[in-house]
Amino acid sequence: MDRISLILFTLVLTGGPTFTVFAEVYKCADGKYQADPCNETSKPVDLSGVGSFIKSSDSTAQSSVSSSATSDKKKEISTYIERQRIAREISRLEADRKKVIAARDQRLRNLRESRQYANNNLAGATWQQSLAQEQVAAAQEADTLVSSIDRQIEQLKEELK
Repeated sequence: MDRISLILFTLVLTGGPTFTVFAEVYKCADGKYQADPCNETSKPVDLSGVGSFIKSSDSTAQSSVSSSATSDKKKEISTYIERQRIAREISRLEADRKKVIAARDQRLRNLRESRQYANNNLAGATWQQSLAQEQVAAAQEADTLVSSIDRQIEQLKEELK
């Protein structure tokens, strides 16, 4: 083993120096967090207590302030994570809504095209009536799915408020 590997191995085994990475995080008015300032007056969020162990202090008042600050930060982070989950769910539902509408439109186009093949006789008229009923049913089915998705989106938007 070469010398540098031996030194690094020894540092790892003994606990070695602790390396800490610092990055500034900014909270914007819309509730999102980002690495860059939101505007000129943005100040970084203090996340010094999040994810680290808090050492016990001599003063119980100081430890209760530290634990309440940490629990506030954890609550803020969990709220942020939940809001992000809801936003992703809304995006997924909106994409599903677009797919349902596109599928409905394609199905109605296909039914309209098949109406052209109906002959000018009683069988053709019956077939055209059947196709018209199928178009109405397809439109109603898609509208029901879209309204269900819209209700889900509204519920999630209410949760975000």
